[in-house]
Amino acid sequence: MEYKIFGPGEIPPEEFRGQVSDFLKLDDAQRNTIAEAFLQRDFDPFSSTLPPIAVASSLLPEQFGRAVQLIRNLLGSWQDYGLALTDIERDLVLLGYAQPEIETITSFLSRLTHVRGRVRESQNLRMQQLDGLPTIDNMNLICDARAVFGGFPLGSERAPDSYKSLLSLTPIVIMEIISSDNYGQRQRAAFQMTEEEFEGLRRMIARAHEQLAILKERIETTKTPTV
Repeated sequence: MEYKIFGPGEIPPEEFRGQVSDFLKLDDAQRNTIAEAFLQRDFDPFSSTLPPIAVASSLLPEQFGRAVQLIRNLLGSWQDYGLALTDIERDLVLLGYAQPEIETITSFLSRLTHVRGRVRESQNLRMQQLDGLPTIDNMNLICDARAVFGGFPLGSERAPDSYKSLLSLTPIVIMEIISSDNYGQRQRAAFQMTEEEFEGLRRMIARAHEQLAILKERIETTKTPTV
């Protein structure tokens, strides 16, 4: 027996059954919230941040996350394998779901027919981003004041007590970057900058931001419309 929504030769993972079970336990209002989220043009089905429509609903974050994972996978298979809703219905029958349960899922998917291409594009983009260089998980910028003492680190100054003299305080900025790759390996790096170096970094970021805006504008003019 070959299932169509899992790809040639593949079988349904146990996680899929759990996601379907959780989805069927939701009420109509909760499922409608999930559908409305997918219908929003700026919705990222891979983001860990809840959209406002989900925050305002009765859905728990884990409920929303598991439902989104189920629906984006179904939409992706539907798009990739050129399936019809009847193909998805057939697979659900083979998996032993009752007709009312199947109708709940297929009627939900029918609302999202025209966004499945956009969801697949988001998934491909996500995969390509993760396959590249490590991504930044978090970045901290800390302003600090560094004490300037007299003397030398090795204690070779002529005046024995000069190292005890606090001469001044100088401002510095510490930048901490925490990154991870697609294998889950995390790295932490920290750098200190003078005020002048930090200002140079700020100017470079501002320039890069302008260049990014120009690039995005050019991409929009060459982008093939998706439904």
